[in-house]
Amino acid sequence: MILKNLKTVEGKIISIEINGSKIAKVYDGITSEGENMEGKLVTPALVDSHAHLDSNFLLDVCKEAETPKFIEALKALLECKSKLSADEIYKLAKKSLYYYISHGTLYIRTHIMIDDTLDRLKYIARLKEEFKDILQIQIIGFVQSYSYFDDNVEENIYKSLEIADGVGGQPHLQPSREDGIGMIKKIFDSVEGKDKLLDFHADFADDPETKFSEVIISETLKRKMQGKVSLSHVTAMHSYNEDYFRRYLKWLKESKINVIVAPITALEESGAFENYPKRRGIARVLDLISEGVNVALGHDDIQNHLNPYGVGDMLQSGFILAISSYMYFSSYAKTIFDLMTYNGAKAQLIKNYGIYEGADANLVIYNSTNPLDALREIKPRRMVISKGKIVYESNINEELKVNVD
Repeated sequence: MILKNLKTVEGKIISIEINGSKIAKVYDGITSEGENMEGKLVTPALVDSHAHLDSNFLLDVCKEAETPKFIEALKALLECKSKLSADEIYKLAKKSLYYYISHGTLYIRTHIMIDDTLDRLKYIARLKEEFKDILQIQIIGFVQSYSYFDDNVEENIYKSLEIADGVGGQPHLQPSREDGIGMIKKIFDSVEGKDKLLDFHADFADDPETKFSEVIISETLKRKMQGKVSLSHVTAMHSYNEDYFRRYLKWLKESKINVIVAPITALEESGAFENYPKRRGIARVLDLISEGVNVALGHDDIQNHLNPYGVGDMLQSGFILAISSYMYFSSYAKTIFDLMTYNGAKAQLIKNYGIYEGADANLVIYNSTNPLDALREIKPRRMVISKGKIVYESNINEELKVNVD
C-alpha cells in the first residue's frame, strides 16, 4: 500500500509505502503510484499517556452527582465503581477502546485502581490481550489512596506487578506527609530489580505546600530510575513560588522524570475548593519544555462523573491545553502534537515509533492539512492505520457552505 501526497507536522510533503506491518519507504514529494491523500496531515498514531479504563462511561450505568461540586462528583464516581462488577467495567472499558481507535489513539497508558481488589486489573489485562493486534495498552496498578495505605494495599501492589507494567499512587491523599513519603518509598521498593515503570498522581492539589513530587524526584535519583518514572497532573506546580520552582525544576530535569498533563480534569480540579479569587491552572508546561523536561499529554476520564463531555479524542485534550497553558499561538500547534505523539512515546518507552523506514505502520491521517487546523476543527480522522491495516476510515472532505436565502 502506498499513500501519497501527505503532509507532516513540519509541512513537508511525503508519500509512505507500507509493507505488512511496517513502513517500507518514506518518499520525499508525491509518488506516481498510490492513493492520493490530497495533502492531508499525517502523524504516527496518537499516544494517550493518562487514562482510566476502569472509570470510563460510568454515566452509562450510574447517575451524575446531585450537585455540580467536585467533591460530590468524586464521591459519586467512587460509589459507582464500588457497585459495578468487574465484568461491567470490562464492557465499559471495551466500549472506550473503539472510541480511542476511531480517533487514532493506538497507545494508551491506563491507571487501574487496586486498593480493594485486583479484579479490575485482571479484566483490563484481558482487554489488553484481546486488542494487542490493534493497539498497545500499558497498565499501571493505581493506589487511589482514599483509604489508608496499609499492609493489604501494599500486598496488592506486589500482586499487581505480576500483571501490570508498573504501579503508582496518590501520596498527597494520605493523612500526613510522613505517611505519603512512606507510601512513595514502598512503591519504589516494590519495583526494585524489576523492569517496571512508575507513574504517580503527584501533587494533584492547589496547595503550594503539597510537594510530594520532590520526594519522588529524590528517590528516582537515588535508585537510578531515570526515564522510568512519571509524574501525572502536578497541579500544585502552578502555586509554587518562583524561587522554589526554579530549584525544583533543576532536579526534575536531572531525574529525567516525565511530566504528564491531563488539562481537562486538571481544570476541573484546580480551584474546586476555593472561593474567588480562584486558581485555574495546570503544570507549567511551557517552562518545563523550555528546560528540556519531557512533557506528555493525556485525555483522562471519558463520560464519567468528573468529565461528562469526554470522548477520548486527544485533539480535544490538545485544544484545552492550548487555551489553558497559553499555547494558543499558532506556533505552538506542532509542540502540542509532539506532546501526544513523540513525547508520549518517550514516556511509555514505545519502540519502533515514528514515520521512518522500518517503523511500525501505526499512523493517523487527518481531515485537515496542518496541525493548527486539526486542533481548530477536530474533525473525524480521515484514516487510522494499525500495523499496516486500515482500522478506521471516513470520507469527510466538505467545504463550509452556508445558505442564508
